[in-house]
Amino acid sequence: MAFPPQRALERLLAAQAAGRLAHAYLLCGPRGSGKREVIERLAARILETDDALRHPDFHSAEPESKSRRILIEQIRRLEQALRTKPSAGSRKVAVIHEADRLQPQAANAFLKTLEEPPAGSHVFLASDSPDALLETITSRCIVVQIQAGAAQPPSESGEELLAALERLLAAPGSPTRAAFALARTFLDVLGRERERIRDEAAELLKAEQTHYKRSTDGAWLDEREEQLKAISEAGALRVRAELIQTLAGWFADLLRVQHGAPAAFDRPALRAQAATSPKSTLLRIQAIEETTTALDRNIQEALAVEAGFLKLFTIPA
Repeated sequence: MAFPPQRALERLLAAQAAGRLAHAYLLCGPRGSGKREVIERLAARILETDDALRHPDFHSAEPESKSRRILIEQIRRLEQALRTKPSAGSRKVAVIHEADRLQPQAANAFLKTLEEPPAGSHVFLASDSPDALLETITSRCIVVQIQAGAAQPPSESGEELLAALERLLAAPGSPTRAAFALARTFLDVLGRERERIRDEAAELLKAEQTHYKRSTDGAWLDEREEQLKAISEAGALRVRAELIQTLAGWFADLLRVQHGAPAAFDRPALRAQAATSPKSTLLRIQAIEETTTALDRNIQEALAVEAGFLKLFTIPA
């Protein structure tokens, strides 16, 4: 049975309050269903903090390599972090986002941790595609199905990207020029988000160095620096995926309008574009999906975005 994210969180919090929280959970649900938020809020309760992501006993892994796989080196770092004594309190939390992206060697290496978790530790895996996980991993976790949540409005960065898209679709002129203009906006927005994420990680590391340098050996701080670097890189990739999804969502809304269904978000530009061909809208969604595939295959970022957007704008309306 699948639960709305808030209901799933309430059940997990109740188990934690009653001392019945299991050592390993697998949260499954489509992209955007709220799995990450459920895990982070539960982790905050376990670690008795307002912000789990800034807690030294919160450890995570997600795809950060060029292959978009979770590598065995990441899992070894995660396991080592779980084996060490908690820095604050008596609990540790480990999270693997997009667990279906575990490299086979990494997945097999993590089995022992799932079988014999260190005392006081809780492990959470999240996946959009749980069928891609090893059965030996799934069987060692309590599976929690999360329902798809309501569509979320675009972020501030996403809104900037959509404003550029809508302006370029409405303006007469060269499709090629429009494609490169949207690509520039996309890359500029993404660049600012990358810088923001790096700055936040640097600020957090500086605060932790000041707080823990007298009570923690240098090795831990070095490991924490590497962990925060990995988290920053993964965060930037997540933002990139969200920006691509924002574009795809706009065209999905256009397709709904073209078929007489209500859009998830009512935007005047959708109505203005409704007279275009639904077939062309489908092809544009496909072009965006192909851009995602190219990025996942580690094609150079700017080249993949420019090529994808060029195809997007040269499809006849």
